[in-house]
Amino acid sequence: MDVIYTASPFKAFSGSLFMIGFFFVLGFGGLLLNYLPRRTRRESFLKRHSFGCVSVLLLIFGVATSVATFNTYQNEDKTISVRVIEKMERVVKCNESYCTEYVVETTDGEKYYVFGLSKDTWNKMEAEACYQFTYYPLKPLLADYLKEENEHPSLYETTGYITLIGRIGC
Repeated sequence: MDVIYTASPFKAFSGSLFMIGFFFVLGFGGLLLNYLPRRTRRESFLKRHSFGCVSVLLLIFGVATSVATFNTYQNEDKTISVRVIEKMERVVKCNESYCTEYVVETTDGEKYYVFGLSKDTWNKMEAEACYQFTYYPLKPLLADYLKEENEHPSLYETTGYITLIGRIGC
């Protein structure tokens, strides 16, 4: 196997960990800045507690993101052997500007998988070649509770944090 991309689980989850830290720092910081200093003048209830409510909301988002990320990590990684059907370079609107996404659509014969890659990794991929992907499948926060029994199985599987890509023979 010719390794194209490799990452530790810490590196794969680093974006989510950064977001969790950002939520907690802003949430706790906002609470401390709002309620620790003594106020010399009288403020209205709404003005006094609105910033505190936003801080609590950020903390709730941090906890929810932590649970969802841990849930995805706890499911363990999955390794699949797939054939690349198509390489796509898509331009999408990101807020006020445009961003380029580098995507490969793959299949194992039964399901389709779409992987978002960095430009360097995407450039190394070839259409109609076979690869082995190791990734953590995304698992939503309430996936076990909201799962419906569907008579038609999904043709696409959600992919998440990629830890290894290697080229293999078909």
